[in-house]
Amino acid sequence: MTMRHLKPRIAFPQRGEARGIVVDPHGTPPRSALVSVAKIFIWLMEEWYATLFQDKKTDLLICDRYYHDLLIDSRRYRYGGPQWMARLIGSLMPQPRLWLLLDAPAEVLQMRKQEVTPEETARQRQAYLSFVQQQRNHAVIDASQALTKVVADTEKAISATLREIEGKCG
Repeated sequence: MTMRHLKPRIAFPQRGEARGIVVDPHGTPPRSALVSVAKIFIWLMEEWYATLFQDKKTDLLICDRYYHDLLIDSRRYRYGGPQWMARLIGSLMPQPRLWLLLDAPAEVLQMRKQEVTPEETARQRQAYLSFVQQQRNHAVIDASQALTKVVADTEKAISATLREIEGKCG
């Protein structure tokens, strides 16, 4: 199993260096449209390179965030380009075999992490739910349950997807 935070670091490996805990993800202004579009294009190239040449084909790759996060919260990524371009690049990204959303009521999410306003937490929660429910293979896990139940539900969703993949390959 391989775990990755957000994206491969091929073109700019130094960006993977620890920067500490983000306490104000909306505190920095967006980049210019040109820089924003260039960055997401490089991201697209890195994802495809990693998919084709780096990621083990028999490995389970878990990303705690993925490109499509930018479509929900472009301010976090300082994206200043057109939304149509972000959606187009998103449609060209390698697609996960399983989309997992660890969901909880907005009040619970806000208690756990106060990076953004309660209103923004509620907006993002609805946007994530709407997005993930449109994906072909997804699971929404109730993250307000006990940790052992969240882990069990997550393992169940991953196992079901792996069995489905093995059934198609075997």
